Order: sequence, then structure tokens, then C-alpha cells
Amino acid sequence: MTEDDFDVERLRLRPEDIAAYVGNAGAAAAARRQDRFIIVPMAWSDRLKDARHVNTYKLAVYLLYQHWRTGKRIAVTNVALANTGIPNPRSKWRALCDLERLGLVEIERRARKSPRVTLLKTRAIQGDHHHG
Repeated sequence: MTEDDFDVERLRLRPEDIAAYVGNAGAAAAARRQDRFIIVPMAWSDRLKDARHVNTYKLAVYLLYQHWRTGKRIAVTNVALANTGIPNPRSKWRALCDLERLGLVEIERRARKSPRVTLLKTRAIQGDHHHG
């Protein structure tokens, strides 16, 4: 095969091929996500009734999932929250402070870095070996 025989256009993906591939991947991810659930300890449910912001709930659900997944302190980055519906860093901080006020988290504030959060009142989560 010579260089003249090589046709890059034959290898190029068409927009409809890309759309079909991405669409299938998105549908599969959505189906997997529908099978998942998040356990909310009653202590959290009871205390979240006094939450001041809807973003407090969104952040609580995110943190409970991350805690179950990793069992560690959670770095609450703006990038990680991009798909949670929390619109901006100011909303993130309002929600974090609300969770702290409710006694559900301890926040490690770090200058010019994302805060790290330790969840409290989580003994109901299976496999949790942390204080609560």
C-alpha cells in the first residue's frame, strides 16, 4: 500500500455514527444509574427537615453516596458537584455550612483548596467504621 492509496476519509466517523455511539453509552449509563440507590440515615433525614436551602439536600445526597463509596473524608470540589444541580461555589458553601449547623458534617477549611468533609451520624450506613 502506498501513501497515495491511503484514504483518511474512509476512516472518518460521520456525525450520525458518533451520535449513535454516544447515545447508546448515555442510555446504558442512565439504566445503571436507575438501579442504584442512596441510604439516608434517619438522623440525617430528621435533621435535614431543618435545612435552610434545597442545595443542602442535594449536597447531602452527594456526600452520603461518596461516603458509602469511599468511606473517607470527601474533598468537595466544584468540578465534582457539576452534575448535582448545585449551581456555584457560593451555593456549595451555603449548603456545607447548613450541614455543619445541623451537626451532620465537620468541615476542614483549607486556604485556596477545596474543603474536606467528614460525615457524622452515619452509623446506619452498612460498612461504616467511622464515628457518628
